[in-house]
Formats: sequence, structure tokens, C-alpha cells
Amino acid sequence: MGATVTVGKKVAAFKANNGKVGYVLFEETYEKNCYPHTPHWSCVGLGYLDDVMTRIFARASSCEGGSLQGRGGYITPEGYISGWLNELAEPLEMPNFKNKVAFGSNFYATIPESLRERVLKGLEEEGFNEQAKALCVDGFEATLHDDIDVLRAIYVKHRNELGPWRFISSSFAIAHYMPYCKELGYTPLKDKTYQTSVPKMFEVHTERLAVEQPDGVFRVDGASYWCTAMFIASYGLTELAHPGTFRKSIKAFRESVKIAPKASDDTVIVVSMNGLPEDQRYRRGLVQMVADALGKTSTEFETTLGDIRRVATSDNDLMYNLTSLDTLEWKPKITSAPIQQESLFGEMEFA
Repeated sequence: MGATVTVGKKVAAFKANNGKVGYVLFEETYEKNCYPHTPHWSCVGLGYLDDVMTRIFARASSCEGGSLQGRGGYITPEGYISGWLNELAEPLEMPNFKNKVAFGSNFYATIPESLRERVLKGLEEEGFNEQAKALCVDGFEATLHDDIDVLRAIYVKHRNELGPWRFISSSFAIAHYMPYCKELGYTPLKDKTYQTSVPKMFEVHTERLAVEQPDGVFRVDGASYWCTAMFIASYGLTELAHPGTFRKSIKAFRESVKIAPKASDDTVIVVSMNGLPEDQRYRRGLVQMVADALGKTSTEFETTLGDIRRVATSDNDLMYNLTSLDTLEWKPKITSAPIQQESLFGEMEFA
């Protein structure tokens, strides 16, 4: 399978001109299915401590399904996270890196032209109107120590679309020549009193789990490994608030996945097109297929899992289609399918 192989990690820290401590994450990787295997360094995260902690856990979630591996193959998210925390404890000293921020159409542009509207809107929302105006012309010069908040408004706010390697390019000589600055290291005391808890969940189909969301609604997150990955991705800020708890919390979640109760026939499913934009034709089509299979004239209705099971066949893929829609609301009958887990989502943010 195609996978990214991680072979090295470095953290660099700096005291920004606003007095806050900033961090930059560098990772050495190569692609498993590309030959020759030539590792290269790139910047994979920047910002304040909460920003990079969120980023570390988001990247660690990829270990759960195997899309991020080590040289020897599969690695655990817990081991990967520990490696980053070790680097955070003894960071290198990050110089005041400078680069021009501008829209461009080439692969290495600091901001791709395709993201123009979103980036400009994001800058204006954060109060950086002058930088937004400059971007509309020819861009602007930014330095890491002086403009960290502007860079966060671009590369943290849009982290799922914009990698910070676009600003701190791979040609930047990381590292091995930078002195250590242990005084800026992250070395918290472990929280030994934290009581681990996990969100409520139940199995709606073979290894497909409905998990309680921050708003208290149950939605199908996906296969069991994916649910675990999403839990890991969302745990960064909890680890920051309760240092040293990620291992036992991830372990507890995995155990809950194993013993998740199966949904009973009286589980109610709220089917709706709400939450699905017009351009998501495939997913809207799945809702229509579910409605057609049940003989419904509307795509806004409630049904039960028992009704679904009665009309589901290997030909109509009804259960698969249903569990591929994470916008549907599931209402388990707690009396018939008791769930013992406690919700933790109120203490988290998603990466």
C-alpha cells in the first residue's frame, strides 16, 4: 500500500516579538511507493504550543490506519506522539526566517491561487486587513518572529489545505547546525489525577460505529480504526490541558470500540439532505437511494434500523450507503442497547 514513511523529527522554538513562544515542526519522510527512497525534510507545523500540539495529534492519527509508517512498517500513534514530545522538550533555536507571501499558480507558491478567496477572508476575519490588501497586489514580506500571528491566520487557520512548508521551504537548512534552546522547551508535569473517559458509541453495522459528537448527537464516524483515528486527532488540546494522559485515553478508546454494543432494531435514524451542499451530488444521491429503497416520497424522514435491515440486500448496498453518510442522526434506545461510556468530547476540539 502507499504510505508516508517517517524517519526523523525536529522541533525549533523562538521567542516571538510579541513575547510569546512559537514552535516549528520539521519532519524527515519519504513515500513508500516511490523509488529510490530518498528522505527529505519539510516543515509540517508552526504556531504556538496549542497549534503544534493539535498538529502532532492530527498527524499521529494517520498511524492508526497505516498511512504513516516507520522504516520497519507500522508504528503506533502513541510512539509517534512520544517522539514529538521528546523533541518539544529540547527544541532547537529557530532563526527569524523570512519569505515573501503571495498568491501563485506554481506548485511551490506560498499560497495557491485557488485559495485566494478563503485566505483573504481569513485574514480579514483576524483583523489583518493591510496584509489582505497587500496580497491583492503583489504580496508582502513576512518574518517568522515578527509576523507569527499573520502566518497563523494563513497556515494554521487553513491547515487542512495549506502546508507551512510553503512558507518555510525545504531548501531551508534545518537543523543540525542550529543550537539548542532548552529554556523554551515544553516539559510539563504529568497529570496523575485525570480520569480517562471516552465518548459513547455503538455498532450499527459490521465494524461501523455511531459515535456521540460534541453536540450530543450520534453520527456514524466510519470503520472502527477510523473512529479511533478521529479520537486521536482530536486529543491534542486535551493532552495540553492534562499532560501525560494520551496513552491511557487512546487505550481506553480502543477497548470501548471492542466492546461497543450492537444497535438494536428500534434504533431511530433521522434521514435528511440537511448538511449536504448542492455540489455533493454523490452523497445526496445516497440519501435519495435510501429513501427510494424504503418507498419514501421525501428525503426528510425518520425510520428505524429494523426497517432498514428488512429491505437491505446485497444488491442495493443499503446498509453501506446508510453508514457512509456522517450527516445522519442516530438515536439509540438506551434501554435496549445500554452504553456505559462517558462523553469526553466537551473537553476537545477537532484538528
